[in-house]
Amino acid sequence: MMEAYQYKDTKGVIWTLSINIGHYLQIKTKLGIDISASFSTEDSWISQIAANDDYALLLGMLDILTAAERNSRELTLDQMYEGIDGDVVAEASTAIIEAIVLFLPAQKKEALRLIVETVNLGMDHAVGMLMEEKEVLLKAIPSQVEKAMRDLKN
Repeated sequence: MMEAYQYKDTKGVIWTLSINIGHYLQIKTKLGIDISASFSTEDSWISQIAANDDYALLLGMLDILTAAERNSRELTLDQMYEGIDGDVVAEASTAIIEAIVLFLPAQKKEALRLIVETVNLGMDHAVGMLMEEKEVLLKAIPSQVEKAMRDLKN
């Protein structure tokens, strides 16, 4: 069974994410993110990771956090990326957040979990609303496409 700070890529490889002070400094220096200050209202990076809204940020963090493991497996970054698709991004996002939670001091752990849970609830709500409107949207799309095609011809 995988731990919350692990994810499996499309090739079946399990990656383990763990943050130490060296990773913290690299993330801060290379990505400009202070993961210990994840509670700033100006800092939306954690919600972007939780909602899978910033692949570049996520992949930048994966690059830093998997470097030693990639080296031990004699894999390049591009070879690791070959095993990442949208579903893996979602798993990796969860693993990164869990690794960050485990890195943080105790007093910040619960607060960060609450933030992530709130983002996830918001995403679930948005998906639920879209599913409810799915039929309406599917019926409206053909007429909108036809209208757009007519407008292009004119």
